[in-house]
Amino acid sequence: MDALLALSAEPSGANCVYGGQRVQSGQDGNRNGILDAGEVMSTSYLCSAAPADTRWVNVTASSIQAEANTGYLANASSAVVITLPTAPVIGDWIKVTGVGSGGWTIAQNASQSISTVGLPGGNLVDWAAKPISGNWSSVGMSSNGVNQVAATSSGDLFTSTDGGDHWTLRLTGQVWSGVAMSSDGSHILAATNGGALFTSPDGGVSWSNDASGRAWSAVATSADGQRLVATAYLGQIWTSSDAGLSWTPRDSNRAWRAVASSADGRVLVAATNGAQLYVSTDFGASWTPRASAQFWWSVSTSADGKRMFATVDTGVIWRSEDFGVSWDTASTSRDWRGIATSADGRYVVAATAGGRLFESPDGGTSWRATADAGAWSAVASSANGQTLLAAKTGAALYGGTRRTATTPGAAGTLSGGQADALQLQYVGGGLFMPISFVLATSAFTPL
Repeated sequence: MDALLALSAEPSGANCVYGGQRVQSGQDGNRNGILDAGEVMSTSYLCSAAPADTRWVNVTASSIQAEANTGYLANASSAVVITLPTAPVIGDWIKVTGVGSGGWTIAQNASQSISTVGLPGGNLVDWAAKPISGNWSSVGMSSNGVNQVAATSSGDLFTSTDGGDHWTLRLTGQVWSGVAMSSDGSHILAATNGGALFTSPDGGVSWSNDASGRAWSAVATSADGQRLVATAYLGQIWTSSDAGLSWTPRDSNRAWRAVASSADGRVLVAATNGAQLYVSTDFGASWTPRASAQFWWSVSTSADGKRMFATVDTGVIWRSEDFGVSWDTASTSRDWRGIATSADGRYVVAATAGGRLFESPDGGTSWRATADAGAWSAVASSANGQTLLAAKTGAALYGGTRRTATTPGAAGTLSGGQADALQLQYVGGGLFMPISFVLATSAFTPL
């Protein structure tokens, strides 16, 4: 039998937004030289590109109802409100450019929303107090943010299995200085200041004492919970490759204050109080001094260990983009405390003592205040950076949820200023997705 190929016009629609050609292939079973309907074995499409020319509408009025596949020039001294198309089909788009000094606001119809993932200023964090309070010293969470752990300096360690809505007291009577949790939430490592290291293989239900008493200051774990690292203040760094069953002393006695680990445990960064940062790329076997001497407080690293962050007590946040080889400053001076980052190093949240939390949606390039003021001590982040946990000394734990879209319906908007430009495309389910933008101001404003 001969293979046949048939081409036909494909109108604009779900298969090709701007039309194109339908390509069908199959075997000529009846040998008539025609690809009959019953002989078609596969169908594909060669779709036409979007029209090169955009129809632009110069808007000087206060508002306008947008039409699909049209560009709008917001050209007024006050904000121009541009309402999304009322009945878009998948693939429809609109463009908005701020010409006048008033900028623009995109309004929504019922059930519509705009994705803000990737937009500068688009990923605001909403914070809510959790039903538990204490003198919190350290927090941690699983990669999905569902399992969480929090410890106080006054004796108690709690875990949660529902994203922080409910908490269970697991251990008490210790001065907890650090906690860390594996990616799935099953393995927990907890440090005491002057006591032992504690490990749990079952999310905090049962515990073992895995090291002798030292002034443990911080702990970290690989994603699988097998490779552990712990720092002792004015002591050594200790590592374990068997989930805490045995420990090996590393490097020299220093004023170790913080430590962080890559997902595989190969790349480690440890901070000192008044000296340099130290980086290991061989599971802690050897350490290299990096950056300059500072009163470092906390460190965090991306899953691959390439991007690192470090906070300074009454200083700035430092960042490395090359596995800790070189460092530069990435914030203004504040009383920085804990810091945490998403797995890709893009979303970062940092705490201040007596000030507000600060978060960055672009790997530490820009920062904005979030949550209210307080004696913030520690923070933790899910792998995608969408779920956060923050601790205040003598107050409640706070859970943070990063917005991924504007508020659904007519209550939601997205705004930009003069010279800001944005193109949105409808992807179905009432959702418009940004596919390009030009930002002249500091950030877009979602509601």
